Amino acid sequence: MTQENKNLITNYPSAKFSWLKSGGNISQLYKVHNQIELNNLFIQNDIKTKSFLVIGNLSNTLIKDEGFKGIGIKLVGDFTDVQVNSDHMLVGAAVLDNYLSKFCYQKSITGYEFLFTIPGSIGGNIFMNAGCYNQEIKDKLLSVIFFDTKDKKVYEKNIRDLKFDYRKGFQKKNSIILYGKFKISYGNKNKIRELMKEYESIRNQTQPQKVNCCGSIFKNPLNKSAWKLIKSSIDQSFYEGPIKLSKIHTNFFENQPNISANSISLFISKIQKKVKDKHNILLEKELRIID
Repeated sequence: MTQENKNLITNYPSAKFSWLKSGGNISQLYKVHNQIELNNLFIQNDIKTKSFLVIGNLSNTLIKDEGFKGIGIKLVGDFTDVQVNSDHMLVGAAVLDNYLSKFCYQKSITGYEFLFTIPGSIGGNIFMNAGCYNQEIKDKLLSVIFFDTKDKKVYEKNIRDLKFDYRKGFQKKNSIILYGKFKISYGNKNKIRELMKEYESIRNQTQPQKVNCCGSIFKNPLNKSAWKLIKSSIDQSFYEGPIKLSKIHTNFFENQPNISANSISLFISKIQKKVKDKHNILLEKELRIID
């Protein structure tokens, strides 16, 4: 068996790993351990003529029931490392947010406590400029290191040269985020832990727990809260059934496993219509739906 075959998974069941426990298969998923493997993958498969999809923690991504027919890429190996240098941290795109927060706590590095309750990965965070508790990943980011799929070279872009916005981060076409360089600031270890516990307590009180959930379904419109718009627009039926909204937070799902992705997509459209009819506002999805 070749190394390439060892790294290839056919008909990867996204529903098994998705936080929503729903979604179609990925025809071919390659596990990529380092930059050399990534470069070889694009050379050998001529992916530039096909569509590709980088798979992170599947916490806010839903693949339609028909599945993804292109090539999926799962960063592992080198991309799960965190290196602390004198003036920055180098964090792999596959590092989980919760892990980085706990890593920083152990090193007495402050500023990353808010990541403790975010379910995604660093690459996904940089892609969408994730955030909570009035903080965003761009506030800590120094630069993005990425692979250009066209010329198959690695580049670094300073945060000053990137246009990050609310839930819109590094989304350069034909690029794969490999690493982020982040600021370092040291603090009191006990205070760091206290803040992590505070954020965890807030989340437990305001968001549904131990359910099949993807985090926020919709982005907040300018100067408005999506959950308030939804709550004032829907009836009781949206809180009932195998796909339903949480009564704790109406911008979150509480759905049963093995619900079709297309049914979830249709349910989202119904919510959008209700809000549009009531408030004349079209809610923009935060959940990524892949055809």
